[in-house]
Amino acid sequence: MSEVLIVDDDLDARSALARFLEKAGHCVKIVPNGREALSAILEKTPDVMVLDLLMPEMDGPSLLEVVRSYLRLQSLPVVVLTAIEEGPLVERARNAKVNCILKKSKATLEEIKSAVETAACEIPN
Repeated sequence: MSEVLIVDDDLDARSALARFLEKAGHCVKIVPNGREALSAILEKTPDVMVLDLLMPEMDGPSLLEVVRSYLRLQSLPVVVLTAIEEGPLVERARNAKVNCILKKSKATLEEIKSAVETAACEIPN
């Protein structure tokens, strides 16, 4: 069982994913933006973070840049789950050494769960 932090401003998306991962045996915490995610991570580091890129207050890549600036968080496993196909935000996420990037419109809940479970056992590239 992994501790998973879901960071997404879409209440329905994060709630559905949280329920699915909890049924799979994971302990899940959800937050709506990067600022709240940073507080949660500094309070208690999760085993893996599922991160949206487009969010208010602090977007995903900005959160990743701050998280990676902490030595103890440089290898925090991150699964990006985004509606963005390509562009600067996706490139910034790649540069922050995420484990994988999944597209919201294409990834199934099973694929997301598999990515979370794999990431929890790996160190990002």
